[in-house]
Amino acid sequence: MTYLTRSRLNAVHGRLTGGLLLTAAIAFSAHAAADERVQLTGQELGYEPTQPISDDGSLVSAFPFGVQSADGRNIFRIRGRLQMDAAIQDFDDEMSDVARQGHEFPRYGVMFRRLRLGALGIIDETWEWQLEVDFAENEVDLANAYLAYLFPEGRLAAGHFKEPFSMEYATSSRYISFIERSSAADAYKVSREPGVMYETIKPNWYGAFGVFGGGIDYDREIEEGWSIAGRLSFAPYLQDDGFVHIGGGFNHRENGTDKDSGLYEEVRLRTREGSRAIDARLVGRDDLVGVTDYTRSNLELAAGSGPWWMQAEYINVDIDLDQAEVLAELGGNATSRGSLTQDGYYVQAGFFLTGESKPYRAFSGDFGRLRPNQNFSLGESPGAVELAVRYSVADSLEHTRIGRGQKLENWTAGVNWYLTPEIMIKGNVIYHKGERDIYSANGTVYAVRLQYLY
Repeated sequence: MTYLTRSRLNAVHGRLTGGLLLTAAIAFSAHAAADERVQLTGQELGYEPTQPISDDGSLVSAFPFGVQSADGRNIFRIRGRLQMDAAIQDFDDEMSDVARQGHEFPRYGVMFRRLRLGALGIIDETWEWQLEVDFAENEVDLANAYLAYLFPEGRLAAGHFKEPFSMEYATSSRYISFIERSSAADAYKVSREPGVMYETIKPNWYGAFGVFGGGIDYDREIEEGWSIAGRLSFAPYLQDDGFVHIGGGFNHRENGTDKDSGLYEEVRLRTREGSRAIDARLVGRDDLVGVTDYTRSNLELAAGSGPWWMQAEYINVDIDLDQAEVLAELGGNATSRGSLTQDGYYVQAGFFLTGESKPYRAFSGDFGRLRPNQNFSLGESPGAVELAVRYSVADSLEHTRIGRGQKLENWTAGVNWYLTPEIMIKGNVIYHKGERDIYSANGTVYAVRLQYLY
């Protein structure tokens, strides 16, 4: 969830010029009085959807399209993304048994992973709003829809958006380093939910806390669940040539129930093989039943130096069960446990062959848009080229149904080609090792993505 800063912070402030770009490094005057405000200069804090309109005499920017009032206090922007994926798989025959799937996986596939279009803006330099929908798979799904009030050092948002949790999940799909997030981050991720959240606006640390409901579909037969969530990160080292990020979060969710039967809603913690174009559900094929509540927690670490970067995260999910309901629903297939633990982690690293640096954003504890040192130009510039590797584990062997738990390890090698800040091509080779009960299998997926951001 991106955000905008107001022009005044308490001891720190920046001027909102057209696109409301604020910068992260603080320039101190040697002779400044102790009570003087400090001007933010240097690296942009980067409210991306509202890029500056460079011509002071113009009120309209054609790319990206935007309109602003003459005094700059009201801004309207349109943004979108297109992600088109293609993949080919080479799985062992036993992979269908690991996935508990009754038919063979497709050999290859092509799909639009995301087709999003949205509008957002600022009202009177005090209110921020956004509405974004996704048209992928010939369906219309709500992504972001919120209104936020901007305080001097934070903002209070209400609407439909991501719960705060996990560096990998907080980073937009526009800017993740691989075609899909790691198996651990994907399996145990939170969701976009209706809620209220406060988050900080600080140059070198980030904090957020919110209360959320359980979905936007109204169903009078369901007593919906709710959650409380928080995330905190900071950058003990933050310079032009590198960064260090440390963070963590939690999310506690009380599960919803069916009003007629009194049964708890089934819980889905699922991940696939690294490309939705194949759609092999290698973890979480069967939903969990009888879940009363569950708590996610995570630890984050990231660092960068020049063209090098690394990122790692551990995620744990503690799941409490109503044993009587599990037994009644599953009979002899029911686990005897009163609680379950599922967890996973990933370690990933990368290097820019063309000299760029990973665009870390300490003020939101995530990564932003990569801007090549030079855009692609045939015979003159290759754009930006990045190599990346990742190892990830998602361990969901503990399950409410005996023999239905799964575990997935995968190794991914990737190359990212940024032709411009808006256009990029990703290529991934993903080797899998999956297991369930008495079954185990290996496989490889070769995937590519064409991405366009507006």
